[in-house]
Amino acid sequence: MSALEEGGAARRRVPRRGREIEERARRALGGGGLLLVAGLALVGVGPSDAGMALTLLALLVLIYGIHSFGRLGTERDGRGEREPDPSR
Repeated sequence: MSALEEGGAARRRVPRRGREIEERARRALGGGGLLLVAGLALVGVGPSDAGMALTLLALLVLIYGIHSFGRLGTERDGRGEREPDPSR
């Protein structure tokens, strides 16, 4: 039975490797965001070398996460990039 016959929305099957890369990118974005908040909090309390290093590390992790997420490409549902206008 297809996903539509079972009552669920049809989903594009993503290879296991693609899911792992996407999960890693999401973890990098989440972890980088948390590290950035912690680093900025340390720097906000007072001048801190540890806070500056943590903030710099967080920015590098965020750049990696954004880059790897962007490398995944767009989702395609088999209908092409643009749907034709139904009124035409």
